[in-house]
Amino acid sequence: MKAVIMAGGKGTRLRPLTLHTPKPMVPLLNRPCMEYALDLLRRCDIYEIGVTVQYLPEVIRNYFGDGSDFGVKLRYFEEESPLGTAGSVKHAASFLDETFLVISGDALTDFNLRDAIEFHRQKQAIATMVMARVASPLEYGVVMTDDGGRVTRFLEKPGWSEVFSDTVNTGIYIMEPELLERIPDGASYDFSLQLFPQLLEEGLPLYGYAAEGYWSDIGTLQQYRQTQYDMLDRKVAVRIQAAEPMPGLFVEQGVRLPSRIRLIGPSYIGAGCTLHPSCSIGPYTILGSGNVVYPHSALERSIVWNGCSIGSRAELQEALLMDRTQVGQDVRIQEGAVIGSGCALGDKSVIRPEVKLWPGKRVDRLRTVNASLIWSEDAPASLFRGSRICGTPNADLTPAFAGELAAAYGSVLPAGASVVLARGPHDFDALLQTAFAAGLRSAGIHVTDIGEVSAACTRYAVRKLGAAGAVHIGLCPPAAGSGPERGALCWMDAKGRPLSSPAARKIEQAYFQEDYARGAVDRLGRLESYAHARADYIAALQRELDLESIAAANYAFVLHAPAAHAPEIEAWAAMLGGSRIHLRAETSSPAAVLEQVRRLDADFGIAWDADDRLQVITPEGGLHEPEALLPLIVRALALRGVRASLGMPVSAPAAVEAAAEGSLLQIVRTKEDLHAQMEATSGLPLHPGAHPLYAAGLLIQCAAEGRTLCQLQEQLPSLCMAKEEILCRREETGPLLRGMTEWVRKGKHQVELLDGIRLQAEDGWVLILPDADEPRFQIVAQADSMDTARRLARQYANRLAKTQLLIRK
Repeated sequence: MKAVIMAGGKGTRLRPLTLHTPKPMVPLLNRPCMEYALDLLRRCDIYEIGVTVQYLPEVIRNYFGDGSDFGVKLRYFEEESPLGTAGSVKHAASFLDETFLVISGDALTDFNLRDAIEFHRQKQAIATMVMARVASPLEYGVVMTDDGGRVTRFLEKPGWSEVFSDTVNTGIYIMEPELLERIPDGASYDFSLQLFPQLLEEGLPLYGYAAEGYWSDIGTLQQYRQTQYDMLDRKVAVRIQAAEPMPGLFVEQGVRLPSRIRLIGPSYIGAGCTLHPSCSIGPYTILGSGNVVYPHSALERSIVWNGCSIGSRAELQEALLMDRTQVGQDVRIQEGAVIGSGCALGDKSVIRPEVKLWPGKRVDRLRTVNASLIWSEDAPASLFRGSRICGTPNADLTPAFAGELAAAYGSVLPAGASVVLARGPHDFDALLQTAFAAGLRSAGIHVTDIGEVSAACTRYAVRKLGAAGAVHIGLCPPAAGSGPERGALCWMDAKGRPLSSPAARKIEQAYFQEDYARGAVDRLGRLESYAHARADYIAALQRELDLESIAAANYAFVLHAPAAHAPEIEAWAAMLGGSRIHLRAETSSPAAVLEQVRRLDADFGIAWDADDRLQVITPEGGLHEPEALLPLIVRALALRGVRASLGMPVSAPAAVEAAAEGSLLQIVRTKEDLHAQMEATSGLPLHPGAHPLYAAGLLIQCAAEGRTLCQLQEQLPSLCMAKEEILCRREETGPLLRGMTEWVRKGKHQVELLDGIRLQAEDGWVLILPDADEPRFQIVAQADSMDTARRLARQYANRLAKTQLLIRK
């Protein structure tokens, strides 16, 4: 049998390690990662191996040669440009004339591939994906199989609500050669995104084999560290090429160990290292070859490549040093710092946590290099929460951070693109916007400042102005007693939709890698102002409402909204004939709104919170929560006779379909996020979920035309919804979804996996949905009575809790 090792990846998330070293050559316990793949294949009696290379191919060729020194026969296939996973293997088609195995050269595993190969042959599969179970599947391709192992579904890099399984694609495949005929020559083509979906669609025998053992794709710097810690802990069955003079201490040849030295395992010391008396090598320290550690220096959980010098009294705590780094005396390198090849750190210098120095940098004596990243490694590894970046003003969100973030954003946009910037009324909003605009302009991106407007107005403006995207910057006033104000940067795409997860990840990668380019000084972005955004938006709202009927009805209502939106709402109220509109520029409780409704003898009140959600309060004390308003808004749209499609979240009440019956309005169920809802909407210039004033106007128009909220409610099925919440650990999300999916399917329920798990019970429906930002699950139930809805919510919350206990055992 033959194998192909894919060794062409750049490993951008591992920079600066991979700036001059291809990812398969990054060392693990002083041996290149790819060498462990060769060991594994050789144990399976696979000796003829093709190697696909593209990034720095000569580094791989120079080390491995023809493979004879490693007991195998290697043949190289070089790509002129990246061809994707499948295209890369197709490039080696002349070598593959029988069943073959594909494996990544930049991952570490000890799977028994013989068992996987036997499984493939027994199932007579055309392709078999070797799968692993992981706690957090977000960065991988999730694979679902039936009881026989046949693949039924897979998702590439899912969100938490799509993690129906914790088995993921490891990039190890067993394939039949006829598959290569399906891959185009010389084109970029991917196994997971293109070939496997095609096989699934055609019903061909695509199988998944859940392997037992260790697997790490070494995709991040933290994973790179942890993988080697796992090797020292013997969690992975690989050959360690060093003696073990005492348990957990691995020492290669030619190492000088003085008597007065502190050694605490597990640790690894490479060939030719010199350790001076009184130095301390703490647990999980890994030294490559030819390093010198001087007296009284202390290393713990640190990885040092080859040929480095660690000066006297230096302290390295979870540091990572590449080749030929010179560390002076009394230097402190703190947690998570990465020092590139050939750097020189002067005496008494300090490298703060998470700082990364690119190769060849020199740090002067006594200098402190501060962290450039906002959060440390044990904080969330992402900046975005949905389409927002939130934080404490002038602590998490600083002008310096805004400028760097904007430059990263600019680096992923087309050259010369334009971005709309808007802000709230606070001075800090303006300060942050100025810094953000400077960062964009330094990257060659043009900026259009539309001033103090709402996020909804910004959504409309970015489309009207034809910009590539928009960012709204504003402080969020806290609820009473809830702590300090929070700032938020709300991102939108060219269509005014919240930024998608893939687009947000691109910005994060550019920011964390810190290698985004600035524009030339003669090609800086322009800064322009546009003063008509609010007027344009009010005019758009005006076109969508029947103002004559609203004015004629002389309807009275109370509106409590955030102060930041007051100018916009005043203009909107004037458009409606605002003499009977009572506006209070503050967020209030429903009780406060009800009190004013009764005192002013208003027809109803609207409470609008900082998250742009509406509640409606009637004089009788009735409260319509945001979910309960959805069917009413849909009915109001349906009565207008517009032919359109409207995206509604999977959690919306079943009454939304009933509200659209008999009209030209079609309801399209989507994922929970607003981006998906807006993407599924057509025929409507504004989505009521993204434009609260539009939603409020529709309800007011219905009331003005003689259809009160109570009358609209009576035309629709009863709405009884109940909610429960289960807290969990983030790594439990995938196993919990998988366990609940298996359990509900055994019950013969009708199940939808659009977003989370939505199932039809005998007396209602239930949605089990993981939170996108917090480690918790929401259980939403709807039934004909509130008692039944509460019973369903509790029943499935209890089942989820039982599944959680089983996982923890």
